[in-house]
Order: sequence, then structure tokens, then C-alpha cells
Amino acid sequence: AHMKTHTERPWRGMEGSAGAAMGAQEFSVGVDIGGTNIKFGIVDAEGRIIRQKKTPTDPRRGCEAILAGIVREVSALLSEAGLHARDVASIGLGVPGTALDGTVVYAPNLFWRDVPVAPVIAPVFGVPVAVAQDTRAAAWAEYLVGSARGLRGVAAVTLGTGIGCGLVIDGRIFHGALNTAGEFGHQIVEIDGEHCNCGRTGCLEAHAGGLAIVREAKKRIPQLAGEREPSVADVYVLAQHGNAEARKLTERVCRYIGVGLVNLINLTSVEMICLSGGISNAPAELLLDPLMAFVRSRAYEMAAKQVKIGRSTLGEDAPLIGAALLYREAGTRVAAERLAVAPAD
Repeated sequence: AHMKTHTERPWRGMEGSAGAAMGAQEFSVGVDIGGTNIKFGIVDAEGRIIRQKKTPTDPRRGCEAILAGIVREVSALLSEAGLHARDVASIGLGVPGTALDGTVVYAPNLFWRDVPVAPVIAPVFGVPVAVAQDTRAAAWAEYLVGSARGLRGVAAVTLGTGIGCGLVIDGRIFHGALNTAGEFGHQIVEIDGEHCNCGRTGCLEAHAGGLAIVREAKKRIPQLAGEREPSVADVYVLAQHGNAEARKLTERVCRYIGVGLVNLINLTSVEMICLSGGISNAPAELLLDPLMAFVRSRAYEMAAKQVKIGRSTLGEDAPLIGAALLYREAGTRVAAERLAVAPAD
């Protein structure tokens, strides 16, 4: 029953000539707003990106300039593809922060608070506009067209500068009653631990995120204590080549992430964990293999035997694809349809 929304009619048919010319294919537009770049893509019904581009974000420009730029770039992308706004089912945006009913409530890396994204963009194109946290959009993509296709529960975990997570449970994006579900990086892994950018202490992100790895590397690995800022990749290269301090650090990171995953699996009973982000590119013997072993030995037995953990098949494209396909998620669709306004002739 949970697959029902996949085949429901989209908001708009492909009545336009471009749609007819391209085999009445169903298209949608995805926008992935990051702190550094904004990615734009036209996505087909199978989640394939048929055309894409990216531009710098530059958060200092302010929200109005960024939204105006998004409108401009989406228009250009459609034009380049020979499509009109009426040829797409919807426009979806993934944002690095909390969104509710088309408004970005809080996105710290963009310096946004209460920014009405959908009400600004929907009237320009006359199609429904959906907005979701980027990690939730990524999980939705994995569930619909990625590694977790056909499963009931998936967690898309991003291991990067920060650590985030999106959840799809029983065919719905899980937002939580307070709209804060998926703050995986802010579970406590040390009672009196490191300070986190969220203002609390002991968070997983503060012990195993990219910033934490670099911080510890500079303290503990003499080769990386020079003037040049080391990268996470530098640490893993040294660990792979047998550097004892680097190996100790990667093992500690793996243990912290393992604790986080065991807690997540025990609480949510998801079938699949999809890992993405820079840290997930670490050699399997330094991350994926020991993580799997840790989960098998420490998670609740019934879950430990069955849960799958793997790298995302969609990778960095997951938030964009998921944003484009948000119109297939029942709750998101209802909210976005309320905001859809037909353009003036």
C-alpha cells in the first residue's frame, strides 16, 4: 500500500508541445541549495537528471537576491531544454535547514530565518513548489529511485563537514511532530564531550564530522600539523598507508558513527542506511566494513541481522533528485498545492 503514491497522477499533465515531442514524459525541476553552490536539474519520472547546471550561492547576497537568481536559472534551464513551466509537474527545493509549508524556517549556513520560498517562486511559474530539508529530500530519492527502492524504511545519512540524516518510514518522509526529525548528528555520544556548532556539547557531529576529524588530525598527527589546512582525505590516505595516529583517529571516528547508527537502527527499525558525503568515500576497510561489523555486534539482534548499510547509489545528486520528486510525497503535495498559483496571462 505504501507504494501507492508512486503511480498517482502528477499535479499537471504534459499538455505542452515540448511534452508531446518528448514522448509525453513527466518532468520536474529540482533545486539543491547548498552553502557553497546551488544545483539545478530537470528530472524525469525515473529520477534521471536530463539537464543540470550549478551556480555559486554566496549567502551574503541575502535571500531576495538568491531567490531571484533561482527563478532566473530555472527559467533558463527550462528554456535550454525546450520546455515551458506548464510542461513540468512541479518545482522542488532542498535546503540546508528546517522548512515548513514552503517556508524556510531556519537555515544557519544561509543566514535565513522565516524566508517564504514557495510563495515567491510558485506564482512566477504557476506550478506547485515544494520545499524540504535537503537530507529528507535525499532520503526520498533513495526510497523512490535509489538504493532503497522497494523497501519500507530508509535513513539517508550524510557524513560530511556536518552529519545529517533524512528518514522515510512506511512510504512517507518522517518529519516528526516538532519537525526536527533526523538530527542524527546532534545525538549525544559523549556526556562531557566536545562543543558543537549547535551550541550543545558531546554531539556526534562534534566528534566524527569533517571539522572534528581535521581538528583532531592537527592535534594528533605531526605530518598534518603544518601551515596548510589538512583535509579529511589526507587523514584517510595516511591511515591507509599504516600511519598509527591516523589509524587511531579513523578507528575512533568509525566507533562514534557506529554508536550513532546503532541508536538510529534500534529506534527507527529502518531496513537500509544509505551513506553519502565526503567521509563516506573513505576506503571500505576503514569505514564501511568496520561499521557493518560494529552494527552487527551491537544493534538489537533482530535488526542487526537484517539491516543493510551501503554507499548511496545517487551520491551527491540525491538531494536534487529527491527535491524534484517531492510532488510524489502525499504530505508535501497537499502543502504545495495550496501554494500553487496560476501565472497571469
